[in-house]
Amino acid sequence: MEDSHLSLETMAKLLSGGLEHDEVVNRVVPHFLERCPVCQETYREILRLQEEVGHWSEEVAVLESMQVSELWAKLAELPFEAKLRQVDEDEGFHTWGFCQLLLRKSLEAGFENPETAVDLANLAVKVAFHLGDAYDPNWVLDLRARAFAYQGNARRVLGELRSAEDAFRKAERCLARSTSGNEKIETEVLNLKCSLRYAQRRFDEALRLVNQVLSFHREAGDAHSVGKALLQKAQILSETGDLEGAIDLLRKSSAEITEREPSLFAYFRYNLLGCLTLAGRHEEAEQLLPEVRDLFQALDQPLNFVRLRWAEGNIARGLGRLGDAANGFREVQNEFTSRGMAYDAGLVSLDLALLYLQEGRTSELKQLARELVTLFESRDVHREALSAVYLFQRACEEERLTVDLVSYLSELLRRRRPGNGA
Repeated sequence: MEDSHLSLETMAKLLSGGLEHDEVVNRVVPHFLERCPVCQETYREILRLQEEVGHWSEEVAVLESMQVSELWAKLAELPFEAKLRQVDEDEGFHTWGFCQLLLRKSLEAGFENPETAVDLANLAVKVAFHLGDAYDPNWVLDLRARAFAYQGNARRVLGELRSAEDAFRKAERCLARSTSGNEKIETEVLNLKCSLRYAQRRFDEALRLVNQVLSFHREAGDAHSVGKALLQKAQILSETGDLEGAIDLLRKSSAEITEREPSLFAYFRYNLLGCLTLAGRHEEAEQLLPEVRDLFQALDQPLNFVRLRWAEGNIARGLGRLGDAANGFREVQNEFTSRGMAYDAGLVSLDLALLYLQEGRTSELKQLARELVTLFESRDVHREALSAVYLFQRACEEERLTVDLVSYLSELLRRRRPGNGA
């Protein structure tokens, strides 16, 4: 660049200490970065740490990112009450970076261990309220909003929808008091709230929220977040009964997912397969199976293949291949049971129950019900879900199970399943 060098006047100001900070950042730093590969790499690392720590100050991002691992090591093995006490009493934990670490760990814990996700989000809320004058008060309000939103999301995954709603109200109150104008934070809160509205079956609101999220990410040019929001929207449309709308959205939106997003593209095609099956378009769904299997192969996540086998079973049932369907459902049921995924095992068991009911296989139905009761009694499940399983067993034993009752029980288990949300 011809004008990339510093002018005589700029150099003189720099050497005498008279150059404003903005001028240093906008004129001097780019000049050095352009000519030094090592500095370019250092700068990229600073940007990565800023993204990870989530703070506007490069200095805060670098210093606090260096501390968080050590801080977490002090807490990791402690029981939750001891963690809470330590965070409350030790000012060393009262940092922006540590709060961000807790939020990230809460999100990661989500579906694998929702109780841990709630505990981590609670710790993050505690830290966010201990942050002092070293941080901009409006940014602190934004961070508290995120912490409450993550707390609400973790509670939603756990099935505690009422307390999740309360957490999101607190998040919105924090955002209302902040004057930062940070749309990215507001959108993140809206995105998590959309999942809560989905879990609450408030689909009109969920659709409105996901459209707001989509609009922001499209304007920001964030292809990954656009793809995730489109998947969310398709799921909402499917739940409202607009299967054709969901199918159309998934087909057309595939073009927006680049080759750099193999995971998202795989889930687009998998969701399309599911919507086609629900719409009774089983031949089209079956044609899509090899493509989805290949896409999942590249992701190397074993649970994906269990769910795909479930989808195969549903397609086989739709095409009248009841034996193949029953075998598929049994395989999937065994996989979910071995993984301790009671709700998923229950849902596929109800699919199997419909087949047995259709074929008049009363003894197999009774055995299936006993297995399901044993599984649910051995797990920490919601009382309503356990009651539903007892109702299923009683109906099987008394030989009065109906398709309507299976549909009712299936809907109930889906609502109570941890992680339920778009």
